[in-house]
Amino acid sequence: MDRLTTLVKATTGSDQPKLSVITDGANGLQSIASRLPFSPTPVLDWFHISMRVRYLEQIIKGIHAQTETEKAARRALISRVDKLRWCFWHAKLEKAKDRMQGILLLCRVIVPETPGVVESLAQLDYRTRELVEYVEANGGSTIDYGARHRRGKPISTATAESAVNQVLNQRMCKRQQMRWSPTGVHLLAQVRCAVINGDLRERLEVFRRRPHAISLEVAVFLDEFRRASESLPQVF
Repeated sequence: MDRLTTLVKATTGSDQPKLSVITDGANGLQSIASRLPFSPTPVLDWFHISMRVRYLEQIIKGIHAQTETEKAARRALISRVDKLRWCFWHAKLEKAKDRMQGILLLCRVIVPETPGVVESLAQLDYRTRELVEYVEANGGSTIDYGARHRRGKPISTATAESAVNQVLNQRMCKRQQMRWSPTGVHLLAQVRCAVINGDLRERLEVFRRRPHAISLEVAVFLDEFRRASESLPQVF
């Protein structure tokens, strides 16, 4: 926690920085944020909200209505789920809750006549209740994502999660013929962060001047990235 606090203060140049913490609602990251000596603004990850709305859309789209009653019910459900994502995007949380409650009500009052529709409604009811509970459990973390996005600020950690999956899981967790060592992957993660932050050259120069012994493996690794950094303007 001390290292994280020091890093944030050094990066922002302030003892009370305005920090936003984007989370998927998990307790782990929220607990870390709550222990910081300043008050960050929690932001519920847009990707996780959108993904849950997508579940509802897919279930309703997949309802194979056979009778007139089921077809009318499907149209009513479509009208409720329509623009639900829009409500979340523009911070219309009360409207979103009204639409979700409407979906739950329909799931309970509709009398399906086809076995497949029975299963779809049960699944829709479960997924909708899950979304309601997810939003309520993260009250205060939903924001005006549209406005934040227009200001050029991040609204999701999907890019970081994708990088972790592609760079780390592919070589560390999944069954591959070649795997990275813990030391190697730690160094690679630091280099990737430095490239994204645009300070790879400076970090390599500071490390090169630091008077301490390093292993041959690490020395070779750093030398390769030093040479790669020299061609960064051409690559990027």
